Amino acid sequence: MKNSIKKVVYIKSKGGQVASASVLAQKIGPYGLSPKKIGEDFAKKTKKNWDGIIVTIKLTIIKKNAYLKIVPSVSSLLKREMQLYGKPSVLTFKQLIKISKKVQTKSYSKSFKGVVKEVLGTCCSMGILIDRFKAKSFLRKIENDEIAIPKSI
Repeated sequence: MKNSIKKVVYIKSKGGQVASASVLAQKIGPYGLSPKKIGEDFAKKTKKNWDGIIVTIKLTIIKKNAYLKIVPSVSSLLKREMQLYGKPSVLTFKQLIKISKKVQTKSYSKSFKGVVKEVLGTCCSMGILIDRFKAKSFLRKIENDEIAIPKSI
């Protein structure tokens, strides 16, 4: 009865690499799982799309079975988008909207415009340009309604 309880553990590590066994052992050892196997599963799951980017994995443990799910942060999504298209610290408006759509479910914002502003705040702290504008100036253009953001998606 005790083993049928669902446990959730979050692990943050570099994608495509085996997570440190010592860190994994502390987090998943009490549940009777092998840190080496979980580390290899983590590396295999993140190798293709998240190689070299720090990403969070949600590890759900049910009856000594582990289920991995990638839960990327906004900064991870931004780094991945820049890595895919090879433009360091430059994004297009279309890419910004695409990332905002992915983050919308985790956001507490009431409108999609608020979600875009959250992503722009992260762009600002990371020094990313959007269509060759600094993130703060792009944010001002959105607030002044110079750039139209879709109401809902």
